[in-house]
Amino acid sequence: MKTKIKNIFGENLDLLIEGNSNSNDVIVFVHGYGTDKNEGFASFLDLSNFLKRKFITIRFDLSGYGLSDGKEEEFQFQKAAGDVDSVIRYARKKYPSKKINIIAHSLGTFIVTLLSPFEINKTVFTSIPNSDPKFVLLQLQKRIVKNGGKINEDGVTIYKRTSGAIQKIGKDFWRTYRNFNMIEYLQDLARKTDLVIYKPLQDEVLEYKYFDEYKNLANIQYVEVPGDHNFKKTNERNDLFLLIQKFLENNI
Repeated sequence: MKTKIKNIFGENLDLLIEGNSNSNDVIVFVHGYGTDKNEGFASFLDLSNFLKRKFITIRFDLSGYGLSDGKEEEFQFQKAAGDVDSVIRYARKKYPSKKINIIAHSLGTFIVTLLSPFEINKTVFTSIPNSDPKFVLLQLQKRIVKNGGKINEDGVTIYKRTSGAIQKIGKDFWRTYRNFNMIEYLQDLARKTDLVIYKPLQDEVLEYKYFDEYKNLANIQYVEVPGDHNFKKTNERNDLFLLIQKFLENNI
């Protein structure tokens, strides 16, 4: 089922609801930065297709991306967290007797962590970014310059993606990311939900630094698995999907 709901700014968010209507579990997917409800290399599309035999899945485009309203240069953590909150509220209203779960990828994990919603049954994070925001932003800016883009932290940054797309980054993105204490918020979230992090060992997007901070946090399972940022290899993607399904079904 396709539908649209409004976020707190009155913008339409594009939702796609699929899966087993008899399931007691709803999964809300939260995509990463600069992508859409299918995620990079269709990883969310494939994961939803894998899980929808047993679960209800809700995929949506954050405002400014995909088929949702908004401008991508207005993307920042608080606004995106509000989008996720709007979708969770919709899911609870539509499925009042069912459990809500979340799967978030890459920067989507930070968005969910900032929101830190209550009454989420299980939460799955894949390809979580490094815990040090200054390091992440430095790496991102290096990549933007290398690809021929122009950085303007007080205006609009032009990011030329390897796909050929031109992405616009607004000033609030830099400010909110730079001031976000991921570890503090993650500890708070982990007290409210059963949380697992699947960290790919061959992540070509995120250099392997500032991940040890996640490993010893209370109430979090940190699992290193083979794969690149989007688990493009079929066997590694399938292995991840099985791990996620077992976690959601409590068979771990």
